[in-house]
Amino acid sequence: MPLFFHRISASLPALAALIALTTALTGCQGTPKIAPALQQQAYSDAPYARVLAASVRDGLVDYPAIGLHAAAEAQEAEALDVQLNIYLDAIARFGPQSTPEQFPTRADRFAYHLNAYNAIMLRRWLNAGARDASPTDKVGVLTWFTLDKWTLDGGKTTLNDLEQKLIRPVYDDYRAHAALICGAIACPPLRHEPFRGAQLDAQLDDQMVQWLNNPQEQGIALNADGTATLATIFKWYREDFASTGGLKAAVDKHLDSNDPRKPAILQAIDQDHIVFPAYDWSINLAPPINH
Repeated sequence: MPLFFHRISASLPALAALIALTTALTGCQGTPKIAPALQQQAYSDAPYARVLAASVRDGLVDYPAIGLHAAAEAQEAEALDVQLNIYLDAIARFGPQSTPEQFPTRADRFAYHLNAYNAIMLRRWLNAGARDASPTDKVGVLTWFTLDKWTLDGGKTTLNDLEQKLIRPVYDDYRAHAALICGAIACPPLRHEPFRGAQLDAQLDDQMVQWLNNPQEQGIALNADGTATLATIFKWYREDFASTGGLKAAVDKHLDSNDPRKPAILQAIDQDHIVFPAYDWSINLAPPINH
């Protein structure tokens, strides 16, 4: 979620009026209802893992796959749509505050919050009709991040509050920006597996590597005039990279040393010759599989 929405929301009367109107028109989201028999007795990310494994391709989401059979088999536990709802029900009832014994380490808690954010975004896109979406459909930036409330860990939160008031200040890890997926094509790639405490450090490093080294992700590029193009997320959250030596140090760590562009990219960043493109809020929809 771009910081400027968070910073200006209280200062623009026109925006406040728009928020009120949009709330009236859209209503609020919430935790999906599931049959009591499907509720987990303790936290597990296994249902979410099944959804990711079956629907994520090259960092993008096959939303129609998540809806496969869900309409006809609404209470079938194996339907991916139901699996996602089972997970959302679990994160609503379990969490570091509600059941701290299930999240004994900082990494366990960090992984839980990253997964919660991404799972909620999947649900939000599905609620908005992602199964039938066009590649040009856009994220509902105003409502989805700041107005829609979700039950998490026994309380209510928005995606913006989850990121800005919890994940960023509590975990203070720039790699979170490679892991939080805002549902847009300009986001980093969605991982095909949940984040898990025991593997989290390696997973976050890998997220940065995939983001910066896969040309399809458009995380970084060297331009003919010697400037470097970086994903706009690096501009929005530049301050989060300060504790690790700044953008240059982060890129130096995660960009492949065999990339012939690397010295010139690092020089451009060091001289602040950086271009930040407009953010593309189009849906992070995986292209159909050609048979």
